[in-house]
Amino acid sequence: MQRSVTGAAVMATMLALSGCVDYDVADPVRRAELGGAFGATAGAALGAAFAINPGLGALIGAAGGAALGAAAGYASAEPLPSYAPIALPGAAAIPGFYDSWPPGFVAPPPGSQTPPPPRSG
Repeated sequence: MQRSVTGAAVMATMLALSGCVDYDVADPVRRAELGGAFGATAGAALGAAFAINPGLGALIGAAGGAALGAAAGYASAEPLPSYAPIALPGAAAIPGFYDSWPPGFVAPPPGSQTPPPPRSG
């Protein structure tokens, strides 16, 4: 029972401290690094908690957890953007298109304005 509580405390500490790490989310190598560290911690805690020999269980759990954590960290990284920049056109496609009102609409008569608000009172 004491080993389970210790393992749970180690895992809770690792989860609490993971928010303090400043890392680039898009970098797959950095994510694999952090995933391996978390996997080794979780594997050692679980191995020590459930093995007959806690030292050997922690050793085996840390090795397996590090490998699985690194693989999960690398696999969950966002792919880097792979697109070519868009070339901007030199001139408008239809010259003068935005110089007047759209088709179907009529421009207001010259000299028109919004009527003043009604007098209150």
